[in-house]
Amino acid sequence: MTKGPTKGSFGDAGLPVATHYVYPSSRNRAVWIGVALGTLGGLVLAVNLGFGAGDLVANGPLSSAHAMLEDNCAACHTSFEAVSSDKCSVCHERLTDTLGAYTFNAHYVYVSRDRTRAFGREHEVACAACHVEHGGRRADLRSTVTAARCESCHATGSFDRGHPEFDFVTAAIPDDAGLTFTHIAHVDRVLDDRNDVDPEVACLVCHVPTLDARGFQPIAFDACRDCHLQPDLESAELPIQPDGVPIVSVENDGAPLTLGVDADRVELTLGVETLATVRARLGPGEQWSRRMSAVQFDVDDGIVVKTAIAHADPWVLHNLRRLRRAIYPSGGLADLLDVSADVASADTPELYAEALETLRMQADGLRGRDEDWVQAALLEIDQMAGLLERRASDPNTTLNDARFRVAARDPRLTDAQLDEIDGFAADVAEPCLKCHAVERATIARVRPAQQVLRRARFDHRAHVIQRGCLDCHTRIPFGDYLGDEGPIDAALDNATIQNVPAIDECRQCHLPDRASTECVTCHVFHPDRSARSRLLP
Repeated sequence: MTKGPTKGSFGDAGLPVATHYVYPSSRNRAVWIGVALGTLGGLVLAVNLGFGAGDLVANGPLSSAHAMLEDNCAACHTSFEAVSSDKCSVCHERLTDTLGAYTFNAHYVYVSRDRTRAFGREHEVACAACHVEHGGRRADLRSTVTAARCESCHATGSFDRGHPEFDFVTAAIPDDAGLTFTHIAHVDRVLDDRNDVDPEVACLVCHVPTLDARGFQPIAFDACRDCHLQPDLESAELPIQPDGVPIVSVENDGAPLTLGVDADRVELTLGVETLATVRARLGPGEQWSRRMSAVQFDVDDGIVVKTAIAHADPWVLHNLRRLRRAIYPSGGLADLLDVSADVASADTPELYAEALETLRMQADGLRGRDEDWVQAALLEIDQMAGLLERRASDPNTTLNDARFRVAARDPRLTDAQLDEIDGFAADVAEPCLKCHAVERATIARVRPAQQVLRRARFDHRAHVIQRGCLDCHTRIPFGDYLGDEGPIDAALDNATIQNVPAIDECRQCHLPDRASTECVTCHVFHPDRSARSRLLP
């Protein structure tokens, strides 16, 4: 039995079948035309990609920022590969950057300025994964970073529902300003002076907006000077210029420590150095003693009364530094600071700047010496200070704040002796204690700017037209206590209160049908774009 017809026959009738297929001449013509057109198209595409702009396969025109690259696909693209971040770095990096202005490491430290976060992570995406090009000349590459793109890696959910509470709320982080300060008493005083009743007027007396009105300038002592250094003020609520500072001085002009019979213990001989002693020695950094008037001191029977105190009074700071050296003999770089080295890692450059200023001042005190070895040492100090200044000012240099920390106290000191030194230091700094805290003969560092929301940026300019200051900053009860005569419970009004709203306050407006809920509204996760103009060192 056959399974069916075989080649050469058709059907049961066994009709002959051709041994090859027959193509009509009209179909052959169509095939050849198709081959010719395909070959021509391939040649045009190859020429366009190899020698032209490649615009035949482009997804659309580039943004205005990259318009000059529209005829040069190879500037961003590599054949058969995704757009590499290395291609972006060719234009967007300074030639000598160590951290890289546009690397992911730089992204992690931007805004927070915490360089301990500058290390590589797994599965980091390329620049082009967030900043999508070919959207047209009017496209903003920042606007392409939508919440959906962020949530593909950060599983936080939308702002109105899944975003976690702010860290300073969940961790109860205080706003440790380093000051003894009450807002309500100050607002009361400013309103009285201005004959006004609107507390927000008083807010803007001290909180001065920046030029772009997005934030506020750090509060400097100049904002305090107008009230606190007027000798005719008689208000008991605000500290004024003191009448005198009685400080006990004893033998050898106040040497803070002397050794006892047993070298393993010390005997305290607490006192201050008088202005006459400092002037007679005039060591490095003691030029202030020449400018200070002796009439500011009353010295009688071992009691020194300083009748006028300046802010950051150099005589007070000098004697506090001597006490600190007694507690920490190996103070290191901390000895170059007037106040504590307690700063966030992001603010370490501030410590180096202060230390360099002190070092230069001490060097200036030796410039009048004509000995060759002094002048050679000064030249070396100046060269070293210049090098450190350049390093400290470089945003890509990681600085070590551990060198300013003092931890190894003199092991011979007992706890009782430490308490005695603290008590004496409080006497020396008594006028300062009205606003400052002093511990271990060191004035606590003042933080002029609030240390919250370091990984985000808040734009006050966009909010003040919608709400007033006290509509959001509600932690301190101004409305309940303004105008009261008596003291206010320190738990309700003190310098450590974070008078910043929690996330629920933000969600009153930032909802899908109202204000923006996009991540980039607050998290501007991009380095300083001014680096584009600093391509060369």
